[in-house]
Amino acid sequence: MDKKLVYMTYQSFPAQTANSIQTMTHIKYFSKLGYDVSLIFPLRNKESNANFNALQQSYEFTNLFTPIGTIHPLPFKKIKFLEKFMYIVSHFLWSYFTVRKYIKSYTGFYFFTRSEWVFYFLSKQKEKVIYECHQLSKIKKILIHSSIKETDSKIIFVNPYMIKDLGLIQNSKIKVLSSAFDEEVFTNTNVGSKTERIIYAGSINRFGKSRGIDSLIKGLINSNKQEFQLVIASNDNLSAELMSLINDKELNIEYHQNLSRTELADLYNSCTLGLLINNKSEHAERFTSPLKYFEYIASGLKVVASDSKAHRLLPFQECINYFDSSSSSSFINAVNNAINSEQPTYNDIQQYTMSQRVLNILNFY
Repeated sequence: MDKKLVYMTYQSFPAQTANSIQTMTHIKYFSKLGYDVSLIFPLRNKESNANFNALQQSYEFTNLFTPIGTIHPLPFKKIKFLEKFMYIVSHFLWSYFTVRKYIKSYTGFYFFTRSEWVFYFLSKQKEKVIYECHQLSKIKKILIHSSIKETDSKIIFVNPYMIKDLGLIQNSKIKVLSSAFDEEVFTNTNVGSKTERIIYAGSINRFGKSRGIDSLIKGLINSNKQEFQLVIASNDNLSAELMSLINDKELNIEYHQNLSRTELADLYNSCTLGLLINNKSEHAERFTSPLKYFEYIASGLKVVASDSKAHRLLPFQECINYFDSSSSSSFINAVNNAINSEQPTYNDIQQYTMSQRVLNILNFY
């Protein structure tokens, strides 16, 4: 088969969410390996843009690919009530009509998607398609069970709990691949001593609920034991309450917003530890494989993490210091333990690079 791949997804670009960054990084490395990649996505937001130069600039890479933005005359992001329902309806309709429109032009190509509906419709067209699943819902479970029956349909999960919840048996059509880091951006370039700075990089909320960083900061206010600087890097618009906490002069907090990937990599290299924290949702507890963790370890950071089943599946467990997210003293103890521990070596970290992940995906086809 020719090296041609279509990434068809119901995501919006450009965006600085972990999901959009991961998609674009995959495309970067598919292209680096000589694949002719087309990205098909809906222009569903005012900010959506299929201009090649704009996307290259936003995601900071120069590899060639073909962005194809499709019209989106659907209610999601246009009607402000029943948004979850509007998303389901719009996702279904966009996937159905987009697959119908492009299938003849791309028959025989490899297809990759983050959309369960795209996966379903491509599967029924007998195409070679891989679906990467990052969370589960009732609809996804139905579509996955129907689609995986097709000969050339395969699924990647980011951890094995999803396979168990679906009642599937891991076989040649199912693969578990954790997240990975972009090795061209994230490297440990600071060989000197670092100050005692702990960084949290990522969104403040997940599915409309706080990840817990605000509660952690409130806990620090009542503690006299903070002997480190907390660094936060986010692309979210923060609430007035959280900004007030961040600006509290009694706390030692440094805040950055809307950093580029290279700026974020430089910030990592000014820090000592990386923070993983999440809420108590099922997704956070069992289904995630946090991209930031792999960026942290690529940058040589020690890691402190809220205790969850998903975090317990991450590699290099011996290098993670866990804490109870409801206890500020537990958090401070974990930070101090990490600071006083030896610098981790992260042997064989190259198996968690994005180039290796993309090779694993291509071999999976």
